[in-house]
Amino acid sequence: MMPALIDILIIVLLVGTLVYAFILDRRVRALMATLKEMEPMVGAFSSAVDQSARSVEDLRDLSTKVQRAEPPVQRDATQPRQAAAEPAPAGQSPAQMRAARLKGRSQVRGQAAVQGKSELVRTFFDITKERKE
Repeated sequence: MMPALIDILIIVLLVGTLVYAFILDRRVRALMATLKEMEPMVGAFSSAVDQSARSVEDLRDLSTKVQRAEPPVQRDATQPRQAAAEPAPAGQSPAQMRAARLKGRSQVRGQAAVQGKSELVRTFFDITKERKE
């Protein structure tokens, strides 16, 4: 009786193993089919990653090759300053008066006109970064 019970238990376990192997085989086949469908997308993604890596390297190389702007020309201390500003017409704000005064000045070499606060802040950080390097 005992040997028959052991044989039945082994047969049940073998059937269970075969059923599990059949289910696992179906899942692996479905996974392989899905991977074959995704192969073009993965290839395109891989080439895009390679291209972006090359672009970053090219930009890094380009940034090291860019020449820095010449330092601004310092004014001589011997040049006389302009006389005091003319009296402001009535109705102008201090900002308008300053803008009118600066309008006639020539620009210093290496200095760029900055429009807007965001450009001013960005320029400040760029100059600070260049000084640290």
